Amino acid sequence: MMKKVILTTLLILSIAGIKAQINVSKVGSTAIPAESDGLFYALPQTVIQVDIIVNKIQKVKGPYAEYADQMLGLSEVTTVNSIEYELKDIRLTSYNEPDPSEYYFIQMPGKQKDKKAIELFLTDDGIISGVGTLNETSPNKRPRSKDLSTSRVDIPEFANPSVFERMDTVIKRISLDSTIIEQKFFRKTSATKSVEQKAREASEFILKLDESMYNLINGYQEVNYEKGTMEFMYNQMNSMKQDYLELFKGVTSTSKESYTFYFVVDKNNPTETLCRFSISKGILPKTSTSGDFVQIQASSMNKTNALKAETEKLNASQRNSHGLYYRIPDKADIAIRVGGQVKLETQFVINQLGVVTFLPASSLRNIGIDNNTGTLRRVVLE
Repeated sequence: MMKKVILTTLLILSIAGIKAQINVSKVGSTAIPAESDGLFYALPQTVIQVDIIVNKIQKVKGPYAEYADQMLGLSEVTTVNSIEYELKDIRLTSYNEPDPSEYYFIQMPGKQKDKKAIELFLTDDGIISGVGTLNETSPNKRPRSKDLSTSRVDIPEFANPSVFERMDTVIKRISLDSTIIEQKFFRKTSATKSVEQKAREASEFILKLDESMYNLINGYQEVNYEKGTMEFMYNQMNSMKQDYLELFKGVTSTSKESYTFYFVVDKNNPTETLCRFSISKGILPKTSTSGDFVQIQASSMNKTNALKAETEKLNASQRNSHGLYYRIPDKADIAIRVGGQVKLETQFVINQLGVVTFLPASSLRNIGIDNNTGTLRRVVLE
């Protein structure tokens, strides 16, 4: 019965190196015998993590905005409630995960006398990191972060009664024969304040605060306050003034929204649409009909092109016997475009754009493989 073990955690099978000839086959090929003992491992692929930070700018009109210029001489005020978005930052990072197209099977020797102990090291994702000596490089963990914040802006309310009392003088005339007698009495009534009246009271209060602040800093007060007391009083009056000014100028609030996308570079499809961005709606799904496309594009630098022909020759010459497979990665230019305009451009090592080759199927020991790239770090051939 075929015995195959899939390694998905860091595993040490023994303390010896590989002392016998082994054969490694790619998963999915016909080279894996039906009856065989061995182990599976994977080579890593690079994933680009794209973090997009958006500022949400919310403007709320003040209740007395239409009287701001007339009563206080303020011209730059919010006259309409609105929400706008702006791209604040785009951040690119990379991490590694097992490449689903690059899984391999290490076949143990069939004869009992040829069987030797194998010491194999893998990450918790099943990516090979060494044979014979532990690779101290920590495996890359997949970062997971998403911060979606919302905000609500409210105009503060201040005590300002909507009803005021009005005193009317009523004159009553009484005619007795040829004599007219006048009687005066007062009648108290209540009336609702108009918005303009409330705005005028608020503006007068702001002007009084301005005058009090001016008198305080110029020494017109009768009491000789200490410096700390004067600073406290001034700051309190200034804070109150700003609160009242919001009734005329309105309120502007800015909050952050964070979105995270993942992009696996594919040599056959190097460009991918992540989402759409709209000034009025923010980040939208890529299937939306509005907003500008936010796209990521990878352009290989083709630094391993010279190796591809040689590795193909090597693979053809050793069809029946292969040692450990490893990868020589390539680099790529990564660009982020918004509405067709490049907003960010940098370079990353992209594992899957490189070439995969293998070691001789001979006795090996002390093999070190970088679990971030899948490339050889050290090897001793015997």
